[in-house]
Amino acid sequence: MIYDRATDTIVGNLGWVDHGSLWLYSVASGNEQRIAVEGAAYLDLRAGLNGLFRLTHHQSSGVAVSIRQYGNPVLELASLRFVGAEAVFAGDIALWWHVDPAVIVQTNKGPRLVRIDASQASVIDLDLSWFTESNYDVGYQGLVDCISLPDVGLVVVAVQRSSELILIDTQRNQRVGAITLARRGGNPMLIRRSGSEFAASDYDCLCIVDAAARAVRTSKPLQKPSPPLTQQFIGEYDLGDATCAVARPYSGDVLLLDIETFAVRDSASVGAQPLAICMTSQSEFVTRDWKTGEVRVGHFSV
Repeated sequence: MIYDRATDTIVGNLGWVDHGSLWLYSVASGNEQRIAVEGAAYLDLRAGLNGLFRLTHHQSSGVAVSIRQYGNPVLELASLRFVGAEAVFAGDIALWWHVDPAVIVQTNKGPRLVRIDASQASVIDLDLSWFTESNYDVGYQGLVDCISLPDVGLVVVAVQRSSELILIDTQRNQRVGAITLARRGGNPMLIRRSGSEFAASDYDCLCIVDAAARAVRTSKPLQKPSPPLTQQFIGEYDLGDATCAVARPYSGDVLLLDIETFAVRDSASVGAQPLAICMTSQSEFVTRDWKTGEVRVGHFSV
């Protein structure tokens, strides 16, 4: 989930609950709304700048990517659709400067990792020569997330059920290395902190990564295993300047971590199984339940 303070609105999508609809939540009123995205089976969202966000629509006929405003999310301000191998742009090309240009798209021939070049209104296919059956079980492991780090000229790619993140040099367009997280074999969710630093989840751990230094700081497991030794994953996390809120579906609560030390500053019980999380102030947050999508509101005391 992503939150826009100007409109006091959260947008998100739990695929098994919302399917191909964009979910909206008014923090002030508590009202929920779903907006169907034509032809979409499920959606991926990433926050952008200046009141914009990027929406990837996974459709039976292919993949589309659009840029929308929190204030009027029905409207596509700019879009990119893949017709076969061809990329077709529509709308305001300049808006692509306001969102992360790296996108994973699924095709009937397998995944594509692309970088959108707003200056040329073109799409560059990034190196996936490393994503082979000899390196991965491609039927079991897909590409799950990617982010751009402009200060170091990299795109970071996360693979399902892997703690190894792949680094793609955008100028040379080739794999130039890898960074290993907490070795927990998770499905890393990536959030950029700066042009060279980012956060990544790794099953039951959280990591802060300095890509320039290839340095990784890793938390201890944040979710206790189920007896006797079955690992249990954390949910989504929301990264602030000094803290990070982490949803824990198996504990029915949300942790507030110090981002530098990973020390637990506070925890707040919300019940059920919170999976999605979004901070709406320094102390208040909104969660959605793993199985049902039910909204629960909570707050930290610190």
